[in-house]
Amino acid sequence: MNITELFAIELPINVFTGRPARGIVNRIMRELGPINALAPEFPLATPAVAALRAKTESLGSGDFSPLWAGQNAMGCREVSASVLTREFWDAR
Repeated sequence: MNITELFAIELPINVFTGRPARGIVNRIMRELGPINALAPEFPLATPAVAALRAKTESLGSGDFSPLWAGQNAMGCREVSASVLTREFWDAR
């Protein structure tokens, strides 16, 4: 399974913002559900998960980070940083 297949599943989520937003499925969405009635309302949801997010990110994990899907999650592709940098350079 490649990175697009792993992470391109997107659902509405409210646990980071208190309002629905399109997010890529990760651990927090799997464990709390994408839309959780107990999520604090905007703008209180962001600080409610801030400590958990900071700790897991410091350990190199995105399990509790907001992974926003934008409008084209299926357009993602796995590419090395060197290839991406070269593509940016060539496109300028």
